[in-house]
Amino acid sequence: MIGKNDSTLSTLDSTNVDTIGLAAGQTFITKPHGTDPVLTHRSHYKSIDPYLLLLIGLSAVSLVLVKHFMPRRFFQLLGTYTANRWLNQLLREWNPSKSMPGPAVVLSYIFLLALMLGLVLSKNHQLANPQIGIILNIASVVFLFTLVRQSVSKFISLIFRNHVLNIQLRTIEFSHYLIASLTMIPSIIGLLLYPNETGFYISLILVSIVFIFSFIRTFFYSLGAAPFSVFYLFLYLCALEIVPFLLLLKTISLVLTGEILIFDTSV
Repeated sequence: MIGKNDSTLSTLDSTNVDTIGLAAGQTFITKPHGTDPVLTHRSHYKSIDPYLLLLIGLSAVSLVLVKHFMPRRFFQLLGTYTANRWLNQLLREWNPSKSMPGPAVVLSYIFLLALMLGLVLSKNHQLANPQIGIILNIASVVFLFTLVRQSVSKFISLIFRNHVLNIQLRTIEFSHYLIASLTMIPSIIGLLLYPNETGFYISLILVSIVFIFSFIRTFFYSLGAAPFSVFYLFLYLCALEIVPFLLLLKTISLVLTGEILIFDTSV
């Protein structure tokens, strides 16, 4: 131990990452009696909930299994993210909303998005990394929001009597689920193991690019296929994309601060 008479904190104090990011080290200026100041490095180990790593691993394994056992459908979903040719070919053969691997991709996406948003918003609110109980609460919120969005989308398609367009947009959304999941896996691992500013911004930028491109892809596809004007298209996307995501961020913030819990995780 270093007592207050022989050590002080200074403006040179820093926090960095070593031992694969599982420990944070702090540099102090120590002042032994009768000697010049000496820089001393101490490590303070911060635990990472192993269940979070297990959740990431299970999500990654599920996507690997999908690629292994259903390679054609896997690559059709990947291609649908950027090309209408893949979209048309996919819809001639299967519907992601009703057939595997659609449900498996959605499930992985929900848990990974819960992890990603939990870590990002925790850092934004200067909170400790969430434990598995909080992540499961966030995943429940993401699941409910996804279910409501799907229901609203189906209702709007009934109003405009365009069931085909709704299926096409939902298929593009499933391709987004797959691409976003593949992007979030390394991003989440980076946030957990290297919790510094550089890792945070790199992970956030990578995931943001995927989400922004997905919105642009949906907008331009709808612009060419939708039977209504650009104004109504903008309202449609606001109702199904922008507003729900903002509400999701606010709800997750309340979960992280303990104001809203789907189920109690206290022991």
